[in-house]
Amino acid sequence: MMSEGLAFSEEKDMKRLSDMASKGWVLDSFAFMGYKLRKAEPRNLIYSLDYRAVNDDSMDEYLDIFENAGWEHVCSEYTTHIFVAAPGTKPIYSDRSTMIDKYKQSEYTLRYITLFMLCLTAAFTVIRSMLFSAEATVLHNTIHILFIFLIAITIPASLTYAAAVFRIWRVKRRNPNLE
Repeated sequence: MMSEGLAFSEEKDMKRLSDMASKGWVLDSFAFMGYKLRKAEPRNLIYSLDYRAVNDDSMDEYLDIFENAGWEHVCSEYTTHIFVAAPGTKPIYSDRSTMIDKYKQSEYTLRYITLFMLCLTAAFTVIRSMLFSAEATVLHNTIHILFIFLIAITIPASLTYAAAVFRIWRVKRRNPNLE
């Protein structure tokens, strides 16, 4: 199942996963640009995300916290973890301050990835402009192709980062007293 992008439509993706579970397709793992589902008995489930960098030594303790709250770990990819529970289970994030903390975890990682990509793209822009000549060389063509590749990665990374910052702003706007 394709994802619409967690930074842009996390709630919608989780709702679609719940709908698919009710049709007998439950989440198995992350896949390229989406999720891998497996056939199972139709179930009424709710899905939720957590963004947290957890090292291997702390993973069992981290998962136990969610399990004790009624959430079962389904899969993880880097700092994104998906959990599932029965309807009526207390939400993982039930107040604005913890929601902000959740999204700040995601924003922190995205900030450095985006900054790195912007710097790399800027460097290639300078190199590309220095090598620009009327005569196309293999080096010039290679730099140009790499530049286009970097642009194709940098633009979505920047938009994803902007969406993460906007999400934090939107949650804070609901209660301006939160940091």
